[in-house]
Amino acid sequence: MSEIHLLEGLLQRTGTLLAPIFKGLLKGIVTTFLIGLFVLLRADDNQWIKKELFVQAQQEFGSGAEQRLHDWQALYEDLRDEDEDDQLRGVNHFFNNAVKYVSDEKHWGQKDYWATPYESLTTHGADCEDFVIAKYYTLKELGVKVEKLRITYVKALRINQAHMVLTYFPTPDAIPLVLDNLIGKIYPANRRKDLEPVYSFNASGMWLERMKGQGIRMGNPNKLDLWTGLRLRMSAQGMEI
Repeated sequence: MSEIHLLEGLLQRTGTLLAPIFKGLLKGIVTTFLIGLFVLLRADDNQWIKKELFVQAQQEFGSGAEQRLHDWQALYEDLRDEDEDDQLRGVNHFFNNAVKYVSDEKHWGQKDYWATPYESLTTHGADCEDFVIAKYYTLKELGVKVEKLRITYVKALRINQAHMVLTYFPTPDAIPLVLDNLIGKIYPANRRKDLEPVYSFNASGMWLERMKGQGIRMGNPNKLDLWTGLRLRMSAQGMEI
């Protein structure tokens, strides 16, 4: 019996000695699990483009199209915590270089078609409206308030034709900055003597344009059939403009 009591005592002392070790191991396992879960949730939060779209792009347009979506995703991750000036420059540069200019008639067989950012990137072609739509949506998703952004119709005087640019108002009465696919650098509107503003809109309204300030409000953008059609197609792709 003495041997049994001795063994029990030994096991009890061993358990006492090992308890902190097992407790530490358990704590480490739980911590590792929680960190892994956080990383997965963070990655899913960053995945702002629907995963199915990557598969669809590869199947319909090839690996180049899929890569451009991954590049767009990476742009979002790189810029999401930057200030608005850096976001403007980054988004403007990305789309001006990621997509080539192609007219709607050549690209879509239509006189006028407003493409979603997904369509522009995967088909590797866009006209001025499509560049603006992609920049507008991306900046909105990065946290820039819609009230600061305007999809702006202008007349491009040097080429004597209608054109579209994205304008950004740092404050309501400021001279807006112009993001343009024709010129890589962002300039204030009063330095773009080659552009004559006509009207502008965003998701909340339409305005007759002027060089400085918000312009004269003139209605709702949902009256524009092309805008309504764009919104429906983007919604189907998991994007709300």
